Parts: sequence; C-alpha cells; structure tokens
Amino acid sequence: MGTSSIYDGPVKSLLPGDYNDFDDNNPEDGQEHPDTPEDLDEENPQWIPCRWKDAKDAMTRYAKGSSSDKGNVMSRYVGASGGSSQLTKSSISGKNATINLGRVIQGFREIGVEKTLRSLQIDYVGKSAKEVLSELVNVISSSTNTKEDIAARGAVVEVISELYDIVVENGGDIEVLHRIDEELFRKVIEIFVSEYIFIRVMSDLQSRFEKHVDNPKESVKKEKELKDYIKVKVELRMREMKPESRDYNSSSVEKEIDNLYKACFRVFEEYL
Repeated sequence: MGTSSIYDGPVKSLLPGDYNDFDDNNPEDGQEHPDTPEDLDEENPQWIPCRWKDAKDAMTRYAKGSSSDKGNVMSRYVGASGGSSQLTKSSISGKNATINLGRVIQGFREIGVEKTLRSLQIDYVGKSAKEVLSELVNVISSSTNTKEDIAARGAVVEVISELYDIVVENGGDIEVLHRIDEELFRKVIEIFVSEYIFIRVMSDLQSRFEKHVDNPKESVKKEKELKDYIKVKVELRMREMKPESRDYNSSSVEKEIDNLYKACFRVFEEYL
C-alpha cells in the first residue's frame, strides 16, 4: 500500500477503545450486532439473513486455512450486517467521504489544484506536497467517533497516499493532480470504497485471526488475499457504475452514491 510513504504510522487505531470481541461461548454475544437482524432487506427479497455466529465461523475457517472461500466470508458478513440495504444505510461516513473525495478530485480537474485548495481553506504556500495532501484527510473525513467513522478515515488515508505517490512519481509537483483523467478518477473512488469495506469487515471480524492464527505472516497473507478479493469485486462493479462520470456538486449525488454503495455490497450478498 502507499500508506507508509506519506504517513509514518496509522492516523488512529482501526478499532475504537470500546470495541469488545464477541465470545464464541458467551450467550450474551451479539449485543452490539444482534444474531438475528431485525430489518430485512425488502429491496432484495432473495436476501437470506445470517447470524453473526455464521459470519464469525466463516472467517474463523478462512483464517485457520480450513476454507479458502473468501466469497462465503463476505456473503455471511453482509448477511449478518442486515443485508446490502442496511449496510448502505449504516455507511454514513463512508458515503459522505466518497462525496467529499469526489468533489476534491472534480475540483482538481476542473479549476486546478491551487484554486481547489484555496476553496477548502488549505494553506499551501511554502508547504510540501506531503503536508498539503495530509491536510486533505481532515477535509474529506473529519470524524473518528465510531468504527464506521474510522473505516472511512482509514480509506481516506489510503487514497491520499496513492495521490501522494502520483505526485512523487512526477517530481513532487502537486499540480500534476490537475491532469487526473477519468480512468484515474474511477480508480481513486475504487480504492476508497474497497478499502472502506475491507476495514469495516476487519474491524468486526479481525479477532478471528488473533484467536486462531499463531503465525503473523500467515495472518497478513490471508488478510491481503481477502482485501484483494474485495478490491477486484468493487473494481468490476465500479466499471458498471462509472463514478467518474458523476457531478459531485449536484443535488442528486447523495442518491447516486447511495446506489453505488448498495451495488457494491450486493455483489457480495449475491455470492453463491
């Protein structure tokens, strides 16, 4: 990932202080995530709800290596979370950050980097590209109160790191971001959404690795495989949704991004 090139360490732990793991043997398990989702996905009548125990069991098998079925892990996760519609509703910070990110990139493309930064009240005079881009993290995603907030912020850090890598590859000239084409625009949104989904999954289910895998290298390998799986699925869906063609300042963009998230979650939900 590009994160290490611009940040010496994570902005904040992906897990908030009040995160408690779910105990497989605890009958009270599921207080944060009910075992039986109350809100059925009425927009997708074929959706079958899962218990959080099912999602945890699927991730445990994957972490231990007794199953390589990444699609089953994701399908159970989405099902246990209430389905694609419910997950979309809960992705408040993710969707807001996507819109903010789209507006920043759209600004770079249409009015230039300097004018966009000025409109965002970012002081760029005398600052390095690294310093300026780091300030964009707070502009795009400012809240870190919940796990969902932290997932959005973590995804923003990943995207900003990718943009920084582009700047470095072009001699450190931040004005290169004015020349972002549609393909790269779509890639930026893809990176954000796939990273956001991955962080949300891991914030709920990473303990499966901590409990059942003793080899840190194996854990990293398995997590990367899952992350790559999510990335590929999101990439395929983004080609259909064309986020680079949206007007991120329009009155309809919230509905459009809502549909984009729902489509991405549904691709995992419909796994057979």
